[in-house]
Amino acid sequence: MTAAATSEAVAAEPWVTLFNRPAFHALNLTGSARRLDARVHAADGRLVGALTGVVSDGVFVSGHSAPYGGVDLARDRETPAHVAALVDGALARLRDEGVRTARVRLPPACLGASDGLVEFTLLNRGFRVERCELNQHIDLTGLVDAGAYRAALRSPARRALRPLLADPAFRFEEATTPAAWDRAYATLAANRAARGRRLSLSRDYVERARRALGGAVTVHELLRDEDAVAAALVYRVRPGCALVVAWGDAGHGLEGSPMNLLAHRVVEQALAEGVRILDLGVSNEPEPGPSGGLEANGGLVQFKQSVLARTHPRLTLVKELA
Repeated sequence: MTAAATSEAVAAEPWVTLFNRPAFHALNLTGSARRLDARVHAADGRLVGALTGVVSDGVFVSGHSAPYGGVDLARDRETPAHVAALVDGALARLRDEGVRTARVRLPPACLGASDGLVEFTLLNRGFRVERCELNQHIDLTGLVDAGAYRAALRSPARRALRPLLADPAFRFEEATTPAAWDRAYATLAANRAARGRRLSLSRDYVERARRALGGAVTVHELLRDEDAVAAALVYRVRPGCALVVAWGDAGHGLEGSPMNLLAHRVVEQALAEGVRILDLGVSNEPEPGPSGGLEANGGLVQFKQSVLARTHPRLTLVKELA
């Protein structure tokens, strides 16, 4: 699918989360796995929404190869009765398709007005919590511009940001050439390597996602003179909602971290694009700790809080249907 075709498809159904769209699933389907889109209509024929995912070996996953998927509603605000009918109808469709296990990776409930209602309904239809992660987001509602955002920061964050904003050598640019995308990816990969980790997305995958999903996938670089010092990979996941898939600094040799400036520029860009919720992703360690459960990454939580992030659980729910 070309970028133009993708843009037309997204415009036709903007209520469908990026990770539930056919173009995204096409990037990740392997073997006998197949897409399943369980759409449910109200009694008057109006489309309520859908539970979309991938079926493989009798297991349905909404949020396949993605941070999350979940229930999509055609209207941002929906009634409890319609949400219940959607969930019940979707589960009936999954059973008819021979699905034994349904796994739903929910978005954080801050993204949509009815996401909390969806979570409530699934839990009361017998889904159980399989995984609970710590998600953080910045609510940009009511902030008219970057000046209002800076005014809302606490004084330590404003002090850290002030000299970075005053330095004319810094530039924030969207990557528009293959060389710029390569450089931005290298910055993110080096950031992870410095922490003994690997970037979860390969360069080839990021390129295929960019081509398949068009303007929904962007990467911005923070440059100082001609040197890349930080980068941010951002997905537009819903109208008014963007997800920072990866960000970080690396290889700059600066006396202080440029991350406060990167965060400010990412927020500034989001405000200019009409983003209401800037999702910064999870801030927990990827694997269980000594307690047997996931542990918060204290440094990451603190940094995101310093740039006005709020915390919210991000749940993976599972239900046996057989």
